[in-house]
Order: sequence, then C-alpha cells, then structure tokens
Amino acid sequence: MKKRFISLLVSLLVLTALVLPAGAASVDLADPEALLPVDIIIDQDSREIRKVYDLSPNTDPAALPMEAFERDGSRYECTDILREVVIGSETQTITQTETVDSAKKDMETVLELLPQEKETTTEDGFTGTLHLVLDSIKTEPAGYGSSTKPVTATRSYPNLASADANHLPKTITEGGRTLKLQDIQWQTDNTYNADDYEIGDRFTAICTYGGSKSVSYVTGYTTTANYTGEVYRTGVTVIRYTVIFTGTPIASVDPEPVAKEDQPQAGAGWPVMTVLGLAALAAGAGGTYFVMKRKERMSYEETADDGRGGADAHHGDGHDGHGGRV
Repeated sequence: MKKRFISLLVSLLVLTALVLPAGAASVDLADPEALLPVDIIIDQDSREIRKVYDLSPNTDPAALPMEAFERDGSRYECTDILREVVIGSETQTITQTETVDSAKKDMETVLELLPQEKETTTEDGFTGTLHLVLDSIKTEPAGYGSSTKPVTATRSYPNLASADANHLPKTITEGGRTLKLQDIQWQTDNTYNADDYEIGDRFTAICTYGGSKSVSYVTGYTTTANYTGEVYRTGVTVIRYTVIFTGTPIASVDPEPVAKEDQPQAGAGWPVMTVLGLAALAAGAGGTYFVMKRKERMSYEETADDGRGGADAHHGDGHDGHGGRV
C-alpha cells in the first residue's frame, strides 16, 4: 500500500510540472543591439514619459524603440517624436609640409621665405594656425646646369737661337685638358763675353695656350619644412531624438470566479499558485492514504471481533448440553 501511495504522489508532481505555463520558465534577455536612452523624463501628473536618444547623423531613426508598454497601472504608447540637431566643434592636430625655392641654401635666406606661422583650412573644413618646426627644414639642390669657361696657360721657352715659331710646341696639356697655342711674345737676350767678341742674340718665347672647359653648377635650391598645430571645425555632432509616450489608465478587471482558481495562470504569481497546488495535492494524497489505512484497520478489527464471538457461542452451547445430560 505504501508503494502505491508513493507512485501516486510522483504522478501528481509530474502532472503539475506539465501543466505549468511555458512562459514561467523563460528568461527575458535584453537585446544587445537595442539603443539606450541618454535621459528619461517622467511627468506623473500628465502621464507622460520622454526618452531622449543621441544618434549619429548616419543612424536610421527607425531603429528607435517605440513599442507600447505598461507602467504603474497605465499603458504608454508613442504619441510623438522630436528631432533636434546638436551642433558642436571638433578639434584635431595636423601637420602640413611647405615647399619653397631659393637661389641660395644658407639658413638666413631660407628663413626669409618661411614664415614662423600660417593660417590653414583643410578639405574637411578644419581651420587653425600652424607653427613652423625648425628641425624639419631640409634644403636640397633643385637642379643642375652646365656652362663653358675659357682656360689659359703660359709657357716660357728661353735661349732660342732664332725667333722661329716652328720650333715651339703647338699644344700642351694642362689639368687633363689639351690647350692650343694662341699667342707668342719674343724677348731678345744680348750678352757680352770676357774675350771681347760678340755672341749672337738669344731669344726667349713667352707662349700663351688656351682652351675651354665645361662647368656644372646648381640652378637653385628647394627647401621643405613642416608646420604643425591644432585645427577645429564647427558642424553637426549628433542628432537628438525625444520619443514621447503618453499613458492612459488601464481599466480594472473584475476578479475571476473561484472555480477557475485551480487553473494555472501565467504571470508573476505562478510560483505561489504552484506551491499551493502541490501542497493541496500532497494533502489530498495523504488524506486518501489515511482513510484507506483507517478502513483497513476497521475491517481487521471487525473480523477479529466476529472470530471471538463465534468461539464464545460454541463454548456456551457445549456447556448447556453437558447440563442436559446431567
């Protein structure tokens, strides 16, 4: 009998678990992609709730949560949406490179061409003042040219017997270049000997040789320098949306008949109802077990009493017979 009672109790527990509402075991997880308001303004007197969202200009406002909800006995529905453009400023640090040309490369000449600071406006609309970075100045040749220059050399040929140019070299080599004879200057050297007789004139030739050479030179210099500074711009930073919810009182609902209380209802009170139901089922099962045990005991006692009564009657009959025989 005890085993039957335990089986009955287990069956009741399983049945109770099956009839529980499915929503009672579910967990409401927040949507990670949902937009969160930066401010919530509640007006209890007007039953109005305002949720403020700051979105980037590229965000679609259709993503704003506008579903109806219940709060403090009222149902709130979206009745209006306000849009506001919030204008702010942005700043950033930039570096620009300036290039200038000069005929010389000395620092004095270069600094005359590079101002210490300059105003700038970028393509993105940023404006500001940039300052010259002296360590960034670099000067390099902008190009090279070439020109031809004359080259001359002088040679002296003394103690010549005659002023005959045929005896003079027509070309010479000077600095790796070949120079040609261009001019001859003759000098006469008259001498007198100790023996008192004349010696013929001697000549010295002063020859000038000439040619040309190609010379390379720098045509100019290019200087680059960096300017660095902070720039800013004023423009649209965020779009502010205010979603307005207006509440209406929820009509009161008459309590359900008592007969329906044994039916499980979805909602916040289902755990209490479940515990009460289980307690009632357990009490009923215990009562049934007690009644069955009570009946079994009473039946056993009645059977025992009937057995004792029959034995006494049989004993009495024997005594009477014995007396009769006497």
